[in-house]
Amino acid sequence: MKAICAATAMTLAGSTLVSADEAATTHRYLVERTFPAGALDGVDAAAKQKVNANNKTLDVTWEKSYTNVDKTKTYCVYTAPSADAVRAAAKANGMGADVVTEIPQDIKAEPRGAVHKIAAGKQRYLVKRPGTPMVRDEGDAKFGVKLLTSYGTADQRNSYWVYEAPNMGAVEDAVRASGTPIESIIVIPETLYPN
Repeated sequence: MKAICAATAMTLAGSTLVSADEAATTHRYLVERTFPAGALDGVDAAAKQKVNANNKTLDVTWEKSYTNVDKTKTYCVYTAPSADAVRAAAKANGMGADVVTEIPQDIKAEPRGAVHKIAAGKQRYLVKRPGTPMVRDEGDAKFGVKLLTSYGTADQRNSYWVYEAPNMGAVEDAVRASGTPIESIIVIPETLYPN
Protein backbone atom coordinates (compact mmCIF):
# COMPACT_ATOMS: atom_id res chain seq x y z
CA MET A 1 0.00 0.00 0.00
CA LYS A 2 2.84 2.40 0.87
CA ALA A 3 4.42 1.68 -2.52
CA ILE A 4 1.15 2.53 -4.31
CA CYS A 5 0.81 5.79 -2.31
CA ALA A 6 4.42 6.72 -3.10
CA ALA A 7 3.91 5.98 -6.81
CA THR A 8 0.71 8.01 -6.82
CA ALA A 9 2.46 10.93 -5.10
CA MET A 10 5.30 10.79 -7.65
CA THR A 11 2.81 10.72 -10.50
CA LEU A 12 0.97 13.73 -9.09
CA ALA A 13 4.25 15.57 -8.57
CA GLY A 14 5.17 14.81 -12.17
CA SER A 15 1.87 16.23 -13.43
CA THR A 16 2.52 19.37 -11.38
CA LEU A 17 5.79 19.77 -13.25
CA VAL A 18 3.94 19.48 -16.55
CA SER A 19 1.57 22.23 -15.44
CA ALA A 20 4.53 24.47 -14.59
CA ASP A 21 5.96 23.84 -18.07
CA GLU A 22 2.61 24.69 -19.63
CA ALA A 23 2.51 27.94 -17.63
CA ALA A 24 5.84 28.91 -19.24
CA THR A 25 4.41 28.71 -22.78
CA THR A 26 4.08 31.81 -24.90
CA HIS A 27 1.01 33.95 -25.24
CA ARG A 28 -0.15 36.22 -28.07
CA TYR A 29 -0.62 39.97 -27.67
CA LEU A 30 -1.91 42.94 -29.64
CA VAL A 31 0.19 46.02 -28.83
CA GLU A 32 -1.18 49.45 -29.71
CA ARG A 33 1.47 52.14 -30.15
CA THR A 34 1.49 55.83 -31.03
CA PHE A 35 4.40 57.37 -32.97
CA PRO A 36 5.28 60.90 -34.00
CA ALA A 37 4.68 61.64 -37.69
CA GLY A 38 7.52 60.25 -39.81
CA ALA A 39 8.96 57.98 -37.11
CA LEU A 40 8.13 54.82 -39.08
CA ASP A 41 9.51 56.08 -42.39
CA GLY A 42 13.01 54.76 -41.65
CA VAL A 43 12.05 51.19 -40.71
CA ASP A 44 14.48 49.18 -42.84
CA ALA A 45 16.07 45.72 -42.60
CA ALA A 46 18.74 46.94 -40.15
CA ALA A 47 16.12 48.48 -37.82
CA LYS A 48 14.04 45.29 -37.95
CA GLN A 49 17.13 43.16 -37.22
CA LYS A 50 17.90 45.27 -34.12
CA VAL A 51 14.30 45.00 -32.88
CA ASN A 52 14.28 41.24 -33.44
CA ALA A 53 17.62 40.83 -31.60
CA ASN A 54 16.38 42.83 -28.59
CA ASN A 55 13.10 40.91 -28.58
CA LYS A 56 14.90 37.56 -28.67
CA THR A 57 16.72 38.34 -25.40
CA LEU A 58 13.30 38.49 -23.73
CA ASP A 59 11.79 35.53 -25.63
CA VAL A 60 9.47 37.92 -27.51
CA THR A 61 8.60 37.40 -31.18
CA TRP A 62 7.19 40.08 -33.49
CA GLU A 63 4.69 38.66 -36.01
CA LYS A 64 3.42 41.77 -37.81
CA SER A 65 2.35 45.38 -37.34
CA TYR A 66 -0.62 47.05 -38.98
CA THR A 67 -0.21 50.82 -39.49
CA ASN A 68 -2.82 53.54 -39.90
CA VAL A 69 -2.80 55.87 -42.91
CA ASP A 70 -0.46 58.53 -41.50
CA LYS A 71 1.76 55.92 -39.78
CA THR A 72 1.25 57.42 -36.34
CA LYS A 73 -0.52 54.38 -34.88
CA THR A 74 0.39 50.70 -35.06
CA TYR A 75 -1.36 47.52 -33.98
CA CYS A 76 1.38 44.91 -33.52
CA VAL A 77 0.94 41.18 -33.02
CA TYR A 78 3.51 39.51 -30.73
CA THR A 79 4.10 36.21 -28.98
CA ALA A 80 5.78 36.36 -25.59
CA PRO A 81 5.85 34.68 -22.19
CA SER A 82 3.95 37.62 -20.63
CA ALA A 83 2.66 41.15 -21.14
CA ASP A 84 5.55 42.36 -18.98
CA ALA A 85 8.01 40.78 -21.43
CA VAL A 86 6.30 42.65 -24.28
CA ARG A 87 6.60 45.93 -22.36
CA ALA A 88 10.26 45.22 -21.54
CA ALA A 89 10.98 44.50 -25.22
CA ALA A 90 9.27 47.76 -26.21
CA LYS A 91 11.44 49.65 -23.70
CA ALA A 92 14.60 47.88 -24.95
CA ASN A 93 13.69 49.01 -28.47
CA GLY A 94 12.97 52.60 -27.43
CA MET A 95 9.26 52.27 -28.23
CA GLY A 96 6.14 52.80 -26.23
CA ALA A 97 3.37 50.30 -25.65
CA ASP A 98 0.15 52.29 -25.15
CA VAL A 99 -2.04 49.21 -24.69
CA VAL A 100 -1.00 45.55 -24.43
CA THR A 101 -3.93 43.15 -24.84
CA GLU A 102 -3.71 39.38 -24.72
CA ILE A 103 -5.33 37.85 -27.84
CA PRO A 104 -5.23 34.08 -27.31
CA GLN A 105 -8.17 33.35 -29.56
CA ASP A 106 -8.00 33.32 -33.35
CA ILE A 107 -11.64 33.60 -34.32
CA LYS A 108 -10.72 33.17 -37.97
CA ALA A 109 -7.26 31.70 -37.86
CA GLU A 110 -4.46 32.28 -40.32
CA PRO A 111 -1.06 30.64 -40.34
CA ARG A 112 1.38 32.36 -37.97
CA GLY A 113 3.59 34.66 -39.98
CA ALA A 114 1.08 34.83 -42.85
CA VAL A 115 1.65 37.77 -45.18
CA HIS A 116 -1.43 39.65 -46.40
CA LYS A 117 -1.23 40.50 -50.08
CA ILE A 118 -4.00 42.98 -50.84
CA ALA A 119 -5.74 42.89 -54.21
CA ALA A 120 -5.48 45.93 -56.48
CA GLY A 121 -8.10 48.57 -55.69
CA LYS A 122 -8.63 47.28 -52.15
CA GLN A 123 -7.60 48.47 -48.69
CA ARG A 124 -7.19 46.73 -45.37
CA TYR A 125 -9.36 47.67 -42.38
CA LEU A 126 -9.20 46.87 -38.68
CA VAL A 127 -12.62 46.56 -37.07
CA LYS A 128 -12.91 46.50 -33.28
CA ARG A 129 -16.07 44.86 -31.91
CA PRO A 130 -17.31 44.49 -28.36
CA GLY A 131 -17.16 40.86 -27.27
CA THR A 132 -16.00 37.93 -29.35
CA PRO A 133 -18.96 37.22 -31.61
CA MET A 134 -18.85 34.26 -33.94
CA VAL A 135 -19.30 36.05 -37.23
CA ARG A 136 -20.05 34.14 -40.37
CA ASP A 137 -18.37 35.76 -43.32
CA GLU A 138 -20.18 34.10 -46.23
CA GLY A 139 -22.28 37.25 -46.85
CA ASP A 140 -19.21 39.53 -47.10
CA ALA A 141 -18.59 38.76 -50.79
CA LYS A 142 -21.72 40.62 -51.91
CA PHE A 143 -20.16 43.78 -50.44
CA GLY A 144 -16.74 43.06 -52.00
CA VAL A 145 -15.31 42.37 -48.53
CA LYS A 146 -13.02 39.54 -47.45
CA LEU A 147 -12.26 38.63 -43.82
CA LEU A 148 -8.50 38.00 -43.55
CA THR A 149 -8.14 37.17 -39.86
CA SER A 150 -9.51 38.03 -36.43
CA TYR A 151 -8.32 37.98 -32.83
CA GLY A 152 -10.31 37.63 -29.60
CA THR A 153 -9.09 39.12 -26.32
CA ALA A 154 -8.43 36.97 -23.25
CA ASP A 155 -11.16 38.69 -21.26
CA GLN A 156 -13.59 38.30 -24.22
CA ARG A 157 -14.50 41.99 -23.98
CA ASN A 158 -13.28 42.86 -27.49
CA SER A 159 -12.28 41.35 -30.78
CA TYR A 160 -10.26 42.68 -33.70
CA TRP A 161 -11.15 41.80 -37.31
CA VAL A 162 -8.93 42.44 -40.33
CA TYR A 163 -10.80 42.88 -43.63
CA GLU A 164 -9.86 43.55 -47.24
CA ALA A 165 -12.41 45.77 -48.95
CA PRO A 166 -12.81 48.40 -51.68
CA ASN A 167 -13.79 51.15 -49.19
CA MET A 168 -14.92 51.91 -45.65
CA GLY A 169 -18.62 51.88 -46.64
CA ALA A 170 -18.35 48.29 -47.88
CA VAL A 171 -16.83 47.22 -44.56
CA GLU A 172 -19.56 49.03 -42.62
CA ASP A 173 -22.26 47.38 -44.75
CA ALA A 174 -20.77 43.90 -44.35
CA VAL A 175 -20.29 44.29 -40.59
CA ARG A 176 -23.84 45.59 -40.13
CA ALA A 177 -25.21 42.71 -42.22
CA SER A 178 -23.48 40.28 -39.87
CA GLY A 179 -25.64 41.66 -37.06
CA THR A 180 -22.78 42.47 -34.70
CA PRO A 181 -22.03 45.90 -33.24
CA ILE A 182 -18.96 47.94 -34.26
CA GLU A 183 -16.79 49.89 -31.85
CA SER A 184 -14.41 51.33 -34.45
CA ILE A 185 -13.07 50.91 -38.00
CA ILE A 186 -9.55 52.03 -38.92
CA VAL A 187 -7.87 51.97 -42.31
CA ILE A 188 -4.61 49.99 -42.02
CA PRO A 189 -3.08 50.22 -45.49
CA GLU A 190 0.38 48.94 -44.62
CA THR A 191 1.67 45.97 -42.71
CA LEU A 192 5.22 45.82 -41.38
CA TYR A 193 6.79 42.40 -41.03
CA PRO A 194 9.84 41.43 -38.95
CA ASN A 195 11.88 40.33 -42.00
